[in-house]
Amino acid sequence: MKKFLIICLTIFSVQLINSCAEDELDITPSYQDDMGTIDTEEKLQMFLNNAYLNITNVKAFGAEALMFGDILSDQMYTSSYLNTANFNYNELVSEFGFFGYMYSTILYCNMVINNELVPNSENVNRIKAEAKILRAFAYFHLVNSYSATPSSGQNQEYGVPLVLGDFDVTIQPPRATVAEVYAQIISDLEDGIDGAYDTAPTKNYLTKTAARLILSKVYLTRRAEGDAQLALNYANQVINESPSNYAPISTVDNPISVQGYLDYFTAVSNSVSENQPETVWELDLSTDNIRYANIGSNLSLSSYYERTGTRSSFYFTTNFYDNIGTQDVRQNLLEKQASTGLIFTKKWKRSSESGNFVRDIKILRYSEAQLNRIEALYLIGQTGTALSELNNFATSRGGNLYTGANLLNDILTERYKEFFAEGYRFYDLKRYNLPIVRASNCTACELPANDLRFVFPINEGELNSNANLTQYPGY
Repeated sequence: MKKFLIICLTIFSVQLINSCAEDELDITPSYQDDMGTIDTEEKLQMFLNNAYLNITNVKAFGAEALMFGDILSDQMYTSSYLNTANFNYNELVSEFGFFGYMYSTILYCNMVINNELVPNSENVNRIKAEAKILRAFAYFHLVNSYSATPSSGQNQEYGVPLVLGDFDVTIQPPRATVAEVYAQIISDLEDGIDGAYDTAPTKNYLTKTAARLILSKVYLTRRAEGDAQLALNYANQVINESPSNYAPISTVDNPISVQGYLDYFTAVSNSVSENQPETVWELDLSTDNIRYANIGSNLSLSSYYERTGTRSSFYFTTNFYDNIGTQDVRQNLLEKQASTGLIFTKKWKRSSESGNFVRDIKILRYSEAQLNRIEALYLIGQTGTALSELNNFATSRGGNLYTGANLLNDILTERYKEFFAEGYRFYDLKRYNLPIVRASNCTACELPANDLRFVFPINEGELNSNANLTQYPGY
């Protein structure tokens, strides 16, 4: 395995995680790693665990890949990451560091998917199915970030490189088209559904439910002919056919209490915060693996979002705070400081039973299936049903009702109320080719629809390492 790590380091210039699990179903690192050949189910699981750990790095979904979706939004402002916040980035000036981590995750997945030494079994099929779901998730985030959205019609030949084969140090992959990348994502997710867990040992593993939820989002983003119906179908499957350990955090008939909603995000006890029915997939941040993900007091979600964080610098606008409303349980996850007027979120609390960091990062939630269904209903023209279900969702949180006069905006507003500080907003606006308009607390106050900067630049180091990799036009 060491030779694989050295090669990956050379190609992508990132700090990879050299780890494997003592128990094959625990995503935790060990200090021993003696695998010249992947020839057992246990070793195959170890490589999959490495892929999970790699995507948990602070440069990936351990912090920054998630943070950028908020920093670039219209209802949050910051005193750090100012090049990003002010849309001041190019191939020479860029704070985006997740490109290499996504591809190193993909390489680990490829080693699992393409392995022919380990005989087929139900467990091997499950391991390979998870690897395909994780590879699809990584590609979806890459194409969502480094390419124009499909519905924009802009520069659709500038997708991201597709690397699917066994590792080859000599390859210099060019960009695939956006359509080719989406086709691969969909294929991987469909294959993943065939073999993945129905119910995993913990919510740290990708399952059939996770694959269906990602597919609903993929189809809402691609929006080719028939995609809205497919998005609806997959959202319905999550809602109607998932195992009993998946369930909504709140319904119109059973609204959640303020404390119940707070506990989901902020409980100190792992038994309360982890593996909850609302969670579809969460990243494991144990005391054993946080240093392999470079997570610490100075670089983590908590250090930036929380009021007492060591680099506390992410704030929400008064307009957003007021629009949520005092009767909405979600406003209680915002903390307005009386002395300064600054508004912080409590979603990424620093203290947990395991240490002074967020114990698990919730990446996929059941609530998204509910909101994806509403969005798909809107797209297929069932606007009355969409509005009714949107108001039911808002009522389940104690939120304000919508008139439907601008139903798409209502849906996107409710999504932001639900997923603020979870990295959604920038990508929600981008997929509908909408501008970012900041009413206050801004230096760069607007990013016009379809602006070049909705696509992230590939940094100079990545371009220099691959002669066939081309920069997105305009940078």
